[in-house]
Amino acid sequence: MTPTLAECLDRRRNDLAAVRVLAATAVLHAHAWYVSTRGLKTEDFFQVLAFTLDFHAVHAFFILSGLLLTRSLMAQRDLTRFVVARLVRYVPGVFVAALFAALVVGPLVTTLPLEQYFASGVAKFVLKIATLADVDATLPGVFAGNPQPGTLFIPLWTIHYELVFAAALGVAGAVRLLRFRTLVVLGIVAAAAVNIVWFWNGEEHLRLGTPHHLVRFGSTFGIGVALAIFADRIPVSNRLLLGLATCSIPLAFSHFAALTGMLLIAYAIVCIGFAGGPVAAWLARPGAWSYGFYVWGFLVEQTIIYAVPGASGWTVFFVALPIALFAGWLSWRFVERPCIARTDAITAALRAPFARAGDASVAAKRD
Repeated sequence: MTPTLAECLDRRRNDLAAVRVLAATAVLHAHAWYVSTRGLKTEDFFQVLAFTLDFHAVHAFFILSGLLLTRSLMAQRDLTRFVVARLVRYVPGVFVAALFAALVVGPLVTTLPLEQYFASGVAKFVLKIATLADVDATLPGVFAGNPQPGTLFIPLWTIHYELVFAAALGVAGAVRLLRFRTLVVLGIVAAAAVNIVWFWNGEEHLRLGTPHHLVRFGSTFGIGVALAIFADRIPVSNRLLLGLATCSIPLAFSHFAALTGMLLIAYAIVCIGFAGGPVAAWLARPGAWSYGFYVWGFLVEQTIIYAVPGASGWTVFFVALPIALFAGWLSWRFVERPCIARTDAITAALRAPFARAGDASVAAKRD
């Protein structure tokens, strides 16, 4: 009997982390060509189902986040803890990476004297990157001669949107909107309409900036939310995935391309996570490292192209892959996991003043 997604999510073990590793690798691959080729633009990459492969990978991140965050919020309706958990998950890893870039990479490669380098806004750089206030911030004299000069943490721009949608989801969960399936259906219909009308060529609309990203990331995050809400109605079947992939072929370059790609990726995530077999299980092992892998990857690639000017995209990719994975492991082992373990303690500390104020108020009333 074909299991439902709800039944699969109730299992203790899954291979969803394999999706994160695959997606982060796709982004690393695209950026390898980006850092090694001067003047390269997104539209120069191969596109299918309205987007390039690295953008499909980013969509996978948003779908998976929508699914898992909604599932978590449905299981434990604690908005304070939810917010703390998101910040603890995202911020420390970025802060340490920014600190390493500023204090280790920068001094080694800057064209400025060290005294001038450290007097030229290094602390502001760390603050801008760690708070995501400006993920395009540069370090003085660092990588200025690279094909993509100066930038160190380009992938972080998507985390802005992750946090926005996570916050919106937290509010929706706090006011119990997630209980109303009709609202979710209406959201799906609205997202489908926008994608069909607007995203015939998803890359073509990049010039629109934030509105473009809000629509596509909102759609993919929303698909993940819908997966969680309707998990009891969704079968997990590789045969069904094959059927969906076959049906997607004639739609790959139609007005339905973007929406088709998002839905296909969403169901592929489900099947990889719960019916992917030994290959998915093997890929899931380094899955916990994927966030650090994603955060550090571009910095690693910029450093490689600095050290080996003229290296090809393939060379940069294959050299960067093990280094970025190792950086991801270090980030998980020594930064992310210890911080995540403090989530409950931080939540309790934030609540303590309010609890004391409440106790004082009760005592005053008794007096």
